[in-house]
Amino acid sequence: MRVQTLHSDHLCEPITLGRKSKADRGQAPSRDGLLNHHGVPRLGAAPASRAALRTIVGPRDILHMVSTFRSAPHLGLSVSALMVAGADKLAAVAAAGILSVMAISACINQTIAPGGASDAGNEASSSQPHAGLNGTETLVAGYLAQPLYNRSDVHLRRRDNSDLTLKALGWDGDALRFPIDGGVRAVTGSGSFGFMVDFLHNKAVSRLGKGAHGRKLANPVIEDADTVGKLKGEPAPARVKLTDVFERLEFTHGHNVLLFTPIVRLANITPRIRPYVGLGAGFALPHVEVWFPGEAKELRTSEYQYAGPAVQVLAGLEVRTGNVSYFFEYKFTYAWISAALTGDRSWRNFDMPGDLLRQVGRWWGGEDPKLGRITTTLAAHQAVVGAGYWLSRPPAAP
Repeated sequence: MRVQTLHSDHLCEPITLGRKSKADRGQAPSRDGLLNHHGVPRLGAAPASRAALRTIVGPRDILHMVSTFRSAPHLGLSVSALMVAGADKLAAVAAAGILSVMAISACINQTIAPGGASDAGNEASSSQPHAGLNGTETLVAGYLAQPLYNRSDVHLRRRDNSDLTLKALGWDGDALRFPIDGGVRAVTGSGSFGFMVDFLHNKAVSRLGKGAHGRKLANPVIEDADTVGKLKGEPAPARVKLTDVFERLEFTHGHNVLLFTPIVRLANITPRIRPYVGLGAGFALPHVEVWFPGEAKELRTSEYQYAGPAVQVLAGLEVRTGNVSYFFEYKFTYAWISAALTGDRSWRNFDMPGDLLRQVGRWWGGEDPKLGRITTTLAAHQAVVGAGYWLSRPPAAP
């Protein structure tokens, strides 16, 4: 079978496969020219139109073709020869189909994008925000996060002469209980570089047989911990049940961190999908909830505090469609927590400014924590999914 060479100028013109038929030479097609001596359509024959095909190959011809193939052994045709012929015909049909799709695609492209514009140009236009920006864009986004905490030591100092370290405590996230774990962020920049301000809210609950905020659990776990130091002035047992030391130990109106993170956008995977990485630092602003068993409510600490520095490293994929982006991200956060035991109470998220101002007042006055201090680290591997909207700002005039 000979296939006519295609040129870009003729993609929308009819394509002729095989030898020229009589119709191509200005003659009407005949049954003799299109059917072989067995009555089967010749492979290279190309009817001039569908009407001609219906005229040439009718129901009687189909029945004749079936009877011809049934009698193939009597005609000296082997099964393998028939299979080869069938394979050739399938290959011809496949080639015709591919070429037809190519021609139709070219016609559609010319119809949609007059003047020679191609899909490649349109695709490049849709992906321009990833390829490099002429102006600055700002993404405002929210996301959900599921933390998985590493174990960490907890050091407790109290005015009752306790100076105790509890080894390798476990922490749970309770991410789907209100307030749900996640955060908000703003990312600004152009091209491959950006800068992100990221506020993340997690919960970290020690294993005292309760969930966040003292919630009852169907299968409570009370952890034992190895200890070093003194408990209420006496040498601490080598191992204690956590409920013997704490009634509540958690950061559940948040283990909050405020992080400032430079972002590097890597090469596009597709026009709409681009990976990115970031490394940043900031502050831990947890709501510290530390209660001790059998003690008065006035001695319970439940307040927001600046508790120490925090860092994060992250890697993710951004999927952008117009001004909307979706992102899927892994991040690792690490916070150094040094919290004052004050006996002060705040229970609402909007109490954060007042709690922090009260803490600044204590610092300014040189006041030590009146009930002691608790220190630990919170390291979390986090799975993040979120979405946001890009606000564009055109480039400055020259």
